[in-house]
Amino acid sequence: MSNLLLEEMTWPEVRDALASGTDTVVIPVASIEQHGHHLAELTDVLLGVNAACELARRLEHALVAPAIRPGLSEHHMAMPGTLTLRPETFRMLVEDYVACYTQHGFRTIILMASHGGNIATLDRMADTLDAQYPSVRVIAAPEVPTNAELNTLTAELGLPEGVNGGHADDRETSEMLHLAPQHVRMDSARPGFTGRVTPEKRQEFFEKGVLAFSDVGPVGDPRGATATRGEWYIAHTAERLARDVMAKLERGNG
Repeated sequence: MSNLLLEEMTWPEVRDALASGTDTVVIPVASIEQHGHHLAELTDVLLGVNAACELARRLEHALVAPAIRPGLSEHHMAMPGTLTLRPETFRMLVEDYVACYTQHGFRTIILMASHGGNIATLDRMADTLDAQYPSVRVIAAPEVPTNAELNTLTAELGLPEGVNGGHADDRETSEMLHLAPQHVRMDSARPGFTGRVTPEKRQEFFEKGVLAFSDVGPVGDPRGATATRGEWYIAHTAERLARDVMAKLERGNG
């Protein structure tokens, strides 16, 4: 991972990478927010940077920017430790990242949300920034997996319906057990909302906040998570993400 992270490179190394044709940068856009009783609040940062590195490897000629954090997490503010940015602050931060990397010579910039609350704003911003910089491709990575896809994965794995709702659930917990077990407290894992997350329910979650669904935090049930399954989730998501990003780069933001 380290040879892909811009923040761990020297400036001559970045210069030489650009000169050799490495002109794509993936910007993980994460959050600092509650993830139930069992996952640390930097979960979306760790998972996002890892997913960005997996994507950069598959794209080739790509590097990974320092993660943007916090993000847009107003719907988690009922639980202590969560941070959220004002929407205008968030937009300016993303704009400044893109302006810097454009100035340095990157020609493809991928905004990759690792937190659901950032997705809609990044989709809109990618269109605007792509038009603002005619010589640069700016896209937002598609959401992977969607809640509908999570339901399919859950069934494929033979897991009970409702364990994967998209937040501090079986998938995120399993991935953290694989990547950073020191930040997981499985003896404290408790289920949250385990109903079906429809588009309407998802919108309600963003509008009313987590307490409308759960007083412990997760959307899903993390209690059966395993590191082995986490490795599988990561590989599956990485392949799908790379395929979708490459397709989007070929056709444009529309």
